[in-house]
Amino acid sequence: MFKYLLSTTFLVLGISMIFITYYPLKTYAEENNVTKKDFGKVLVVYYSLSGNTRNIAMRIKEKTNADIYEIKTVRKYSSSPMIYITAKKEMNPKNYPDLKEKLPDFSQYDLIFVGSPVWWYTVASPVLSFLSQADFKEKTVVSFATHGGNYGSFFEDFEKKAKNANVIKGKDFKKVLKENEITLNNKISNWLNNLNI
Repeated sequence: MFKYLLSTTFLVLGISMIFITYYPLKTYAEENNVTKKDFGKVLVVYYSLSGNTRNIAMRIKEKTNADIYEIKTVRKYSSSPMIYITAKKEMNPKNYPDLKEKLPDFSQYDLIFVGSPVWWYTVASPVLSFLSQADFKEKTVVSFATHGGNYGSFFEDFEKKAKNANVIKGKDFKKVLKENEITLNNKISNWLNNLNI
C-alpha cells in the first residue's frame, strides 16, 4: 500500500511539474506570437537557397494569411563555394538569372512582402532579376533579408530597384537556423505589429 501511494505521489508531482513548466511557456508564446493588425490581402514573395528566407517567409504567410510566391531560377545554383563567384557575376543587370515562372498579378494585393538572402552585402541576384521585371504600381512593399553577419546596403539597394513601389524598410534576420523557435516567432510578430502601414 505504501509503495502504491509513493508511486502515485511521484506520478502526480511529475505531471504537475510538466504542467507548471510548460503552461507558462505556451501561454507566453501564444500571447506574444499574435499578429494583431489586419493587413488586408497580402502576398509574400521570396527567394531562398539554403532555407533561411523560406523559413521567415512561411512564418509571415501564417501570421498574415498571405498568398505566397517563390522566386525560382531556370538554372539551379550549386551549393559549392562556386556560388559566390556566380553570384558576384550576376550582380550585373546583364547577367541576372532567368526566372522559371511568370510574375504574380500584384493588382489584387494590398501589401507585398519581398524576402531575399543577402549576397555580397546586397539583394540576391534572383530577387534583383524579379525586381527588374516587376512594376508594383504604387503598392506598399516591405522588404526583409536573411544573412549571416552583415546586410550591407541591402535595404537601400532594394528600394532603388523596386519600381513604383511605396517601400517600407523591413527587417533583417541574422542566423535564422540558430534562433530559438519562440524567440523567432515573437520577433516576427512584434515586427509585423509595429509596421508603420
